[in-house]
Amino acid sequence: MEIALLSHIMRKFVLYIVLFALVIGGCGGEETGRVAVPPVDIQSPPTPPITSDPGALPPTPASTGGDALPTPTLAVVTGSAGESAPSAATAATAQQPPPPPTATTDPAIVAQYTLSAAPGVPDELTAAAQTLAANNRQLFQWVEDDATADVRLTVNDGTPLANWIYAVAAPFATVADDTTWPAVTSGWATGESELGRLHVDPATSAALTAVWGPGAAQVVGDDLISAVWAARPSWIIVPFENLRPEWKVIRLDGRSPLTHDFSPDGYPLSLPMTITGQSDAVDEFIARWNGPVTNRDPAKLTRVAMSGVTALVRATAAQMEINGILWPGEEVGPVLQSADIAHISNEVSFAADCPYPDAYGGLIFCSRDPYFELIKHLGIDVIELTGNHLNDYGREPLSRTIDMYEAAGIQWFGGGRNLADASEPATFEHNGNRIAFVGCNPVGPANDWALADAAGSRPCGDDFLAQIARLRAEGYVVIATLQYNEHYVYYAPPDQIAAFSQLAAAGASAISGSQAHHAQGFGFEDGTFIHYGPGNLFFDQMDMMGTRQMFVDTYVIYDGRILGVELWTGLIEKWARPRLMTDEERIDLLQTVFQASGW
Repeated sequence: MEIALLSHIMRKFVLYIVLFALVIGGCGGEETGRVAVPPVDIQSPPTPPITSDPGALPPTPASTGGDALPTPTLAVVTGSAGESAPSAATAATAQQPPPPPTATTDPAIVAQYTLSAAPGVPDELTAAAQTLAANNRQLFQWVEDDATADVRLTVNDGTPLANWIYAVAAPFATVADDTTWPAVTSGWATGESELGRLHVDPATSAALTAVWGPGAAQVVGDDLISAVWAARPSWIIVPFENLRPEWKVIRLDGRSPLTHDFSPDGYPLSLPMTITGQSDAVDEFIARWNGPVTNRDPAKLTRVAMSGVTALVRATAAQMEINGILWPGEEVGPVLQSADIAHISNEVSFAADCPYPDAYGGLIFCSRDPYFELIKHLGIDVIELTGNHLNDYGREPLSRTIDMYEAAGIQWFGGGRNLADASEPATFEHNGNRIAFVGCNPVGPANDWALADAAGSRPCGDDFLAQIARLRAEGYVVIATLQYNEHYVYYAPPDQIAAFSQLAAAGASAISGSQAHHAQGFGFEDGTFIHYGPGNLFFDQMDMMGTRQMFVDTYVIYDGRILGVELWTGLIEKWARPRLMTDEERIDLLQTVFQASGW
C-alpha cells in the first residue's frame, strides 16, 4: 500500500512538472523578451475580452499595415500565439505590479526607415528633421551623414522641401554696392570677382557645389568675419539668416533680401532644399513634415531709418519760407517714408511766438509751427529730444512741442515734460520685433536738462546704462543715442570712443551719435553697430564739406536682431535740402569715413 501510494504521488509530481513546462512554454516569446501579440484590425479595434479578474490586462493590439504606425506594446505575459484572451496564468500574473523596465523586458522600438541629411543642408532643416524622427521613432531613425539612408535631405536633388535664400555680402567697409549674376558665377568658378576674393563657410560651400558644381572659393571653417575682413577686398555668399551688421549686403542685379519689396521668384540665390529616398519613406516623411519652408519670412522683417541733426531754423527755415515747407525733404523723403519706423533728432522746439527766420541769426533757436508739416510729411514715427537747443526759448515751448508730437501720434525719447518722462524709452513692436529707443545728453548745458517738474533733455547717468541692460534682457533691440561733444572731424576721438563703448557694453544693439553736425565714422564692438555721427539732416551749415555730407542709416531687423545696415548718403544744398549723392561723391565719402574708422 505504501508503494502504491508513493507511486501515485510520483505520477502526480510528474504531471505537475509537465503542466508547469507547458505553461512556461506558452509564455515564451523571442529571446529578447518581446511579447508575441496576435495581429488586430487597426481600422476597428477589438473589444477587450471579458475576464473574471478585473485587474487583468487585455491583449495589446499591434499594427499590421505598412503605412500605419506600430503601437508600442505593454510588457504583459500572454498565452500562446494565436490566443485572443489571457490564460489563467496570465491573469494571475497581471494582478501583480509590473516589474521595472530592463534591457530584456522593455521592448525596443525598431524604426522602419533611416533618415539623414547631405552636406550643405541648413542646420535649421536638419534640426527639424531630427525632431521629426524623435517624435516618430517607430518610423524614422536619425543617422549622421549616411548617403544610403532610406530618406535623405539634400540640396537640389529630389522632391522640393524648402527654398533657402542666400545673399552676396562683403565686409561693411566695402565701397561697392552692386554686383551681377555673371560676376557671381565667375567668382564661384575662379574664386575672384571685382569684389575681391570669394570666401564661404563649409555648409555654404557644400550647398553651392550641389547646385553649381565644384568651385574655387576659399572655405573658412572658423571665425568667418575675421578671416574675410583681414582678406579685403573680399566677399562672401551666406545664408540670409547668417547675415550680421559687420557685413554689407551687395545688391545682386539690383535686388537685396533686406528690402520689403524683395521676391524670391527668379532670384538666382534661392537654392532648392529637397528630399530623396525610398518613395514610401519619402511619402511618410513629407506627410509629417512641419519644418521651415524658407529662411526668410517677410513677416519678421522691420526697417528702421535713423538720421542725424534736425534744426528747422535760421537759413534752413528761410529756404522753407521761400521754396515751400516740404521742399527740404524732396529727395531724402522716400528713404524715411518707406521705413517701418523713421527717426529724427529734432533739436529745436516749436514756439508759438517764434519770429520769421533770420538767415544770418545767432544761436538762440526756435521753429515756427508751420514747419511741423515737414516732419509729418516725412512719416516720422519717433523724435529724439536729447538736443542742446530744446530750451532756448524756455521750457514751456518744449512741453508744448511734445503736446504737438503726441497729438500727431509720434513717440519721443531722450527728453520729456519732466525728468521721469525724459527717462522713458520709446518702444515699438513690429513684425514680431521689439525695439526700444533710449538716449541721453551728457554735455548740457544745464538749463537744457529736464528737472523733476520741468521739461528738458535727459541727463546721462548709471540709470541710463542699467536701462539699456534691462531692455536688452527683456528681448528688445535697443537703439541708443548720445548727444555727445561736437567734434568736427571724420574720426571719433578717444573720449568719444570710450563713451560709446560704455553703451555697447551695457547691451545696446546699435548706437548713433546724435550730436554730430559733421559726418563721422563707424565701429563694431561685440556685434554692436556704432555710428559716431550721421551728420546733419536739415541744418544750414554749408561752410565745410563734412557738415554738408550726411547719412541716413537704415537698420534691418529680423527675428529680434539686426541683420544689416544700409547707408543712404546725401549732400546738403542751399542750406536746407539734402540730395542723393552722385556715385563719385558717395565713393569719396565712404572711402573717407572707412579710413577714419581705422579700416
